[in-house]
Amino acid sequence: MSHVQESTSSDSTQEKQFFNAQRQLKYKTLDDRAKIVKEIMKTEEGDRKEKLRITFFEFFDEDFRKSRNITSEHEEECQYETNVYEMMILFISSIPDRKKEAGKNVAQWFLESFMNWISSRNIGEELKNTQLTERTKESSKKCCVREPAFSDSLRKIFDYSEDDILDKRERMIKEMFENQQYKEASELIIKHGLVDEYTFEQLVLPLILCDKCQIVDELLKLSSRFQKDYLKFLDGFVGKTDEVVDSFFKPYEQKGMVKINLNRFHGKSLTTFIQKFFNGIAKQCHFDVDERRDTPFFEAYMKGKALKYYCMQRFELKVMADELYFEHTKNTLKQSPIDTVFYYFGLLWDSGFVERRIEALFWIRYLNIPTNTHQLPYGIGQFYRNPDPKLTAEVERLLALRTEIPQTEITEQLFVYEEEQKCPITIVKNGEELEELCRELDTVEEGTYIGYDSEFKPGHLTDSSISRMATIQLFFNEKVFLVDCVILEKIDISEGMWKKFFESLFHSKKLTVIGFDMKNDMEALFTVRPIRDDFRQEDVKNFICVKRFVEILNEYDASILSLTKKSCRLITLVEELLNLTMDKTEQTGNWQCRPLRKNQIVYASLDAVIVLDLFRKIFEIVKQYEKQVEIDKLLDESRSFVIVKKEKVKKETKVLTASPWENMYEVINATRILRVHRDPTKPLQRPSELKIIVDTMVLGTGKNLRLLGIDVFIPRDASELQKYLLGMKTLANEQRSIITVPSKSYEAMKAENPNAHFILLQDVYNKQWLDLVTDFLDQFNLDIRKEDGLKRK
Repeated sequence: MSHVQESTSSDSTQEKQFFNAQRQLKYKTLDDRAKIVKEIMKTEEGDRKEKLRITFFEFFDEDFRKSRNITSEHEEECQYETNVYEMMILFISSIPDRKKEAGKNVAQWFLESFMNWISSRNIGEELKNTQLTERTKESSKKCCVREPAFSDSLRKIFDYSEDDILDKRERMIKEMFENQQYKEASELIIKHGLVDEYTFEQLVLPLILCDKCQIVDELLKLSSRFQKDYLKFLDGFVGKTDEVVDSFFKPYEQKGMVKINLNRFHGKSLTTFIQKFFNGIAKQCHFDVDERRDTPFFEAYMKGKALKYYCMQRFELKVMADELYFEHTKNTLKQSPIDTVFYYFGLLWDSGFVERRIEALFWIRYLNIPTNTHQLPYGIGQFYRNPDPKLTAEVERLLALRTEIPQTEITEQLFVYEEEQKCPITIVKNGEELEELCRELDTVEEGTYIGYDSEFKPGHLTDSSISRMATIQLFFNEKVFLVDCVILEKIDISEGMWKKFFESLFHSKKLTVIGFDMKNDMEALFTVRPIRDDFRQEDVKNFICVKRFVEILNEYDASILSLTKKSCRLITLVEELLNLTMDKTEQTGNWQCRPLRKNQIVYASLDAVIVLDLFRKIFEIVKQYEKQVEIDKLLDESRSFVIVKKEKVKKETKVLTASPWENMYEVINATRILRVHRDPTKPLQRPSELKIIVDTMVLGTGKNLRLLGIDVFIPRDASELQKYLLGMKTLANEQRSIITVPSKSYEAMKAENPNAHFILLQDVYNKQWLDLVTDFLDQFNLDIRKEDGLKRK
């Protein structure tokens, strides 16, 4: 008996080994054919289709001969069983770039060629009778489901109906769900437009639990229903204990579906995650979501958090003036659900401090809350049943103090510098005044700099459907214009007027907008609906971000500005470079509340003046280094929204030249590299026209290419490289060729960035720097001159 078992086991092993060997030979054939097709795809477009047709016919003829155990005199004997239909189906998956348009065309030509080949060889019946097996039919149906674009051709070849394909699709998706292949199932569902046939619990939730974030994002982009269901799912955990949250996921854990850390659904991690959702993909993709409507628990939590913060600032730290505290708390309480209002009353009363208990009683009085409502905290209810006359008197005094002098609109002429009567402030609060501002912007002199700043509404009082912009301040021609966006929204000025204002400011070639942290300013500006709907952030070119300019200068050579503090905050730079101290008290003011106070107006206007003064001072310093610094290039880089990551860098890594420019130029000139590698039939390119980013494995080459005058971005580490590549997907002006080496890292980068242009340097570890520069020059036709070198101090 044991001998029989051993013999059976041995036979099974041999069969498996034989099968694997056959499969390897088969796939080698397919791989070789894919390489042939790839080379043909590089040929002239006019001849390409015919060359491919001839090549495909050769493939089919070869497979047909091998299927009949016949080989030509040039062919080796076939070492594996060949089925013409099977080889055809397998090759579709091997076609190069089949997910791109060119690859899809080749696949379609391949199928057309197969049908024409059968017809021309008159072997249709023979093939069907001898090689069309049930297994082959099933494989072809799978191919139809996975590649719907080829379905019509495959159905003609294999002669089955559309209902057969629909049945196969349904069975494949069901089987994928049963095997917990949720990503694969979702990709098919998206490909066939079936998203609306599934619920959030069926489709999205399993993907969340399996941590398939990218496919979740794709589904959310396709379905507004899923957007709301997703937020409802997250909002349901806000305010819940960790135990309650974990109990929800227990059944999914028992099925082995949970692949993520459930801490993301706990406490602060959850609310931070929801905030990122609203500020990230929801904003970027204009999702139809609203914080108040779709996440009521989160909305209440954020209001409560804001109230707690104001309480701490006013009563514990004592850094917020009563006037600011009253404005913020009043607006927040009025927009909060009643449970949050009573939560705040309890927070104040239960502290035990008399001052805060008076505050709780003040708000009950101010908001006209019935004193006999059962929702009031127990201690406050007890107070109203037996009031303390002293506390009651204090409440009345506080009420009179905060309401006796109603805030009135400022009508006097204000100045940024009141004593000197310098920089008058004009408040723009209606359509006619905004139109007049546009006329002034349109008539500025060529080369005008405009100081720019903006103030935002409190984040917890706005949602994704409301503009965050409160005011925009512009400084030019020694005047400040404060555009009151809150008032302009209330009077509902025309969309055309908003568009005209944006174009006059950001599409003008006569002026340059100077701001400090333009990324945040732009994000807020693009929450104004007419601007968001008609323009794109990446199209804004006529600006300079002073913060970015300083970061680039410090990265290039920290000794130019010689800052004693590493911080790039406006208040710090102004103190060091302009020797001025800025009062930031009003920064925490409620910029949504109207009318604006005098201090707010002057504070906001001053920032627009200061940022321009700061830029002029920095520019004046940099001009002293113009022999060492390419100022125009640095300014161009300052027009980017990409933020430089702050991290400690060893001093020696700041040296960007691997060898002196003069020596390099002499070497490449003496070795005739430039002349050898120039193609006289093509126009020359100047080095500055090339935009390159280098992988972290070829940083030295990047430094040498930068020395040649080429625009090279050198990342500090892999994290910064990934961040830049991510930015390239969305910012048209940040496109660069990527220099890297053949590796798994390159394959991953290529898969994630299919549209990027890669330059592969071979055998980098065994070559000198000159050989690597030569390899790079092989790719281009550069006109390099001695004056191109980036000279350094």
